[in-house]
Amino acid sequence: MDRLQSTRDASVAAKCLITVHHIVHRGSFILQDQLSVYPASGGRNYLNLSKFRDETTPLMWELSSWVRWYARYLESLLSTSRVLGYFLCSASSAQEKERAEENVSTFANSDLLKELDSLVDLIEETCKIPDSLCQDNELIRTVTVFVSEDYLSAMEAILIRVREFGHRLSCLSFGELVELVCALRRLERFKERLSPLFSHKVAASEGFWIAVAETRAKLESQREAGSVSARPSSEEKRVGASESARFGGRIPMSSSHDSIRFSSGRIVGLNRYHLPFQESVELFA
Repeated sequence: MDRLQSTRDASVAAKCLITVHHIVHRGSFILQDQLSVYPASGGRNYLNLSKFRDETTPLMWELSSWVRWYARYLESLLSTSRVLGYFLCSASSAQEKERAEENVSTFANSDLLKELDSLVDLIEETCKIPDSLCQDNELIRTVTVFVSEDYLSAMEAILIRVREFGHRLSCLSFGELVELVCALRRLERFKERLSPLFSHKVAASEGFWIAVAETRAKLESQREAGSVSARPSSEEKRVGASESARFGGRIPMSSSHDSIRFSSGRIVGLNRYHLPFQESVELFA
């Protein structure tokens, strides 16, 4: 990380970032544990390369744009991994990933929404990959291979959560429906950009986009139905105004002890099962 911050050579910076990405994908647990510490509450962010410029040659100037984007992308990848509780597309985190996906039915709606939003954020950052003439550069080819693997893993993680929400249509609140529809709409806006970037993954992504579109349509239908049913009649408005005038408003009974049952018959746990990162070495502190 010190080398990454001290260099002004775009090739060296790109190699340092590729090393970080390699650790995320195939590094040992100890190295991954060091990367897991994210500067959420201050401290130095070694991946902040927004001002990086290499003006030695036109090629290095162009490669600099890749370095700046790649650093932001890795920040997003680490942030998403912290939210999920495991490193996306990591061989050493395969068991944690499998365990998390098996327990996805026990997660609270709010936790699933948080995870989905974070995954969509990662997809959005992926779409910002530079359009430049140095695509044939060996370093850039290595970067795109890693990012392509992340993209497939992100699609898989999103699909698992989208399908889970499909089972919960009957127990989502109106606010959750709105938030979920917005997230899926945002995701679908990236489809046109992603298709040419990962044209070699078309077969794998077709089913993904179909499932996203179908689930969004169901959610929108459920939202519209909920919106109509939630509108009070004129009589209800009159009675409600009268009660409010007499009693000054009421505090609703708490439903915190009520179980939430899915349409599939599953029960949502009140607390999700977290898979926290160990934060033994603070590289980013």
